[in-house]
Amino acid sequence: MKLFSVLMILGSVCGLAGCVADMDSSSEQGDDAEVDEQIGVAEQGVTNGAVNAACAESLTLRSSPGGATLGTMYTGPFNGISKFYVQSTSGSWSYGYSYSLGRWGYAMAYYLTAAYSESGTPGQLGYNFACYRSDGTASGGGIG
Repeated sequence: MKLFSVLMILGSVCGLAGCVADMDSSSEQGDDAEVDEQIGVAEQGVTNGAVNAACAESLTLRSSPGGATLGTMYTGPFNGISKFYVQSTSGSWSYGYSYSLGRWGYAMAYYLTAAYSESGTPGQLGYNFACYRSDGTASGGGIG
């Protein structure tokens, strides 16, 4: 319930500040899109020592920052929110454990956030999810 309240406040703040929220996750490009590599950790919204959501339609898990692909984490109405435990963050990369892939690796911190919610069961009627990055962008959806 506390997370829901925090998300509602975040949504209200973004509404008042004129944040842009793109709730259509089909336009998300994951970490293959151009991203400013100099974004500070505090601006990213990633939380070390916590489970974060992969707030993109797809997010690549890598062997090292910019290294070989280990797999892809997917977030959507049929597979739910892909969760990633962040052990540490350095620059634009976070090291941690991907629950959906069952392995450790690096993911771009810009696409990770602890501000997420979901209700229902992925792939079933009534499932809804949302995640909010610190820059004000959001993704989400559901099965109605």
